[in-house]
Amino acid sequence: MGEACLASGFAAVDLTVRTDGHVQPTLVATNLPLMLAGIRSTGAICDQIGNNIAPSSDPTDTSWIANQFVNEIVSAAGANGITKYRWYNSGGPSFPSNTFGQTMTTQLDGFRVNMRRLAAINAQAANVCGVAHTHSGNLGTSVYDIAYAMQGIDPSLIGINLAIGHTADAAVGVMWQLEMRRAMPLIKGTALQDLKGTINATTGALSTSTVQSTGAAGTGGGIINWATFFSLLRLGGYSGPAEAQIEYSITGANGTSVSLNSAFFADNAQFTSGNLTPAIMTASMKIESDFYRQRALAGGWTAAQII
Repeated sequence: MGEACLASGFAAVDLTVRTDGHVQPTLVATNLPLMLAGIRSTGAICDQIGNNIAPSSDPTDTSWIANQFVNEIVSAAGANGITKYRWYNSGGPSFPSNTFGQTMTTQLDGFRVNMRRLAAINAQAANVCGVAHTHSGNLGTSVYDIAYAMQGIDPSLIGINLAIGHTADAAVGVMWQLEMRRAMPLIKGTALQDLKGTINATTGALSTSTVQSTGAAGTGGGIINWATFFSLLRLGGYSGPAEAQIEYSITGANGTSVSLNSAFFADNAQFTSGNLTPAIMTASMKIESDFYRQRALAGGWTAAQII
């Protein structure tokens, strides 16, 4: 993994510690140190993990802490040099269409109670911050909701992981820029993902899909102005990771489309057919890393600031 990371032009690995990831939560104490040792032996950085920790919006519910192995994951992370972990808000407020006003606010207030419990667990570990991954479709569609729920919580313990693709999906145009600026003191991580907008010729409805971040003259494959994005990070005083989310599809060696937002074993038909190879995957990710570095430079960052 470390070798593939460096060959792709990236400096760091965001290791998945979840049931569908590289390290199973039940085995985190044993397997996380082994995975980290292997990755770091190549010179690649690995100080961040992603998991499926999802605090409940019910302030009386603490079962998620044990069910999701929160203490085990955070403790092992802190003991092995992990400084950040991404967590998801799928257990938080969902804001169904029949909720309005105070009902929605009450959900956020209840969610804050469990966010405080998560912050307390983080405080017991060594220098670990849990960053809430913004995700369209639930809490996190707007960073304003997360910022409200985070009131009174130390942002060094609980922060925001701004997944700009998800945020821009719900706030096309300049709104995502306003959200970035407003939440900047709370943003401790970023996830990079571009979108393509398509208008239905019959209904006029706008739909979006993930695309590879590259295009003519380096403008990008989708709707996000990346020079503006990186400029806002710089002007806002951001210092932290910029993680590429490889969630788009490419055309493989056999001419068949394949999604890179999938986990394949070596015996998967995509590999055995030759449609997908490690070399193809590495080359595709190298396009992404080169593009983001170029756009960060265009946004005013110096080469020395971009690891």
